[in-house]
Amino acid sequence: MPVMASAPRVAAGPATAAPAPASRPEAAIEALAGAASAPSQLKAEAPKEFIDVCGVGRIRRSELERGDDRQEPAWVQALSRQGEQSLSDVVERLDAGSRRQRVAAAVLRGDADAAAQLAASTDDAKAYRMALQACRRDISYRQAYAYQKRVPPAASAASGFVMPQMAAPGPAPNACAALNLDRLALLDPDDAWPWLVRLDDAHAKADDAAVSQALYQVAQRRRLSGNNRMITAAMSEVVGAEPTPGETWALVSAVGTDMASAMQGSLLSIGRPCRAEALRDANRRQLCEQVARRMPDMAAEAMDSRVLHALEERLGLPHSPQALFREDTDRALRGMAEESGRWMDEPTCTNVSSMGRHLLKLAREGELAGMRAFLRSSPASAPR
Repeated sequence: MPVMASAPRVAAGPATAAPAPASRPEAAIEALAGAASAPSQLKAEAPKEFIDVCGVGRIRRSELERGDDRQEPAWVQALSRQGEQSLSDVVERLDAGSRRQRVAAAVLRGDADAAAQLAASTDDAKAYRMALQACRRDISYRQAYAYQKRVPPAASAASGFVMPQMAAPGPAPNACAALNLDRLALLDPDDAWPWLVRLDDAHAKADDAAVSQALYQVAQRRRLSGNNRMITAAMSEVVGAEPTPGETWALVSAVGTDMASAMQGSLLSIGRPCRAEALRDANRRQLCEQVARRMPDMAAEAMDSRVLHALEERLGLPHSPQALFREDTDRALRGMAEESGRWMDEPTCTNVSSMGRHLLKLAREGELAGMRAFLRSSPASAPR
């Protein structure tokens, strides 16, 4: 399930990102190259012979198709260079801004050590969390790399899953040792995020007592800070309300970096300890019900809505407005993806900038707000 409506079209980041920036504009460019030959879902007429590609000019539509040799076409190389320069320009703006913006710049450069140094003494909870997430991603990457080096290639192939060869990580970011969840919880006591991360950690260790304690603490929080797009939100402060194509490519990179941490401290963490069999325990059921009643104020993404809907079903609670039915969720996601992805069929500068506006709106409001607005403006679904 996509984390955001435009994620399959914009950028896809792995669950554990490499120390290098998690996504660059060429992710979107390659998506365009792979999808251009597919029939358009947005236009009924036959495709035009020529197409305007922002930053490149007019080319034959057939040139968008990737050959079997997988060699990058010239237009992809041109857009990649443009995207990298645009990202560099926007990161420079972040470097000249507030501490939170400078932390975001360091994260985008893949420099967790610099991000941690900047955040260690700050009282800005969002800046601290961005750096802490970067540090946790670095740890996850090193663990995955060490595992890959231990497992013989033949054993990996026999398992049916072959992990792409990972690049060796650089020096460990020593400044990360100064960051911790306790400090973040003190900076923003009403935020559930540190406790959702602790819930994940406790579940991974099969520590049932710690799981219950984390659930209890989540139920005491008032909200879930920000959303899954903290880097994108920081970048939105230094780009225009009407992003240029270059700023849009930079936003694509920010989205990719955010997506690398999207599962960390998310409401998906609630699903496992509150699964149906766990609810047979009266104490666990009580904790999960307390959390479920808090979740509507924390839900901001499609996955949040689905977890909330499922949990309310299991507990026999009335559905809150934030808990969309699956059919409505799927319809809203399809509609938003079509709207934001028009640039895939006609990658003009106008359409690329329109996609940038969509990313800014998601950063400000979250995916769920956009989905609910779409459902209000579209034909009503069948009565429930």
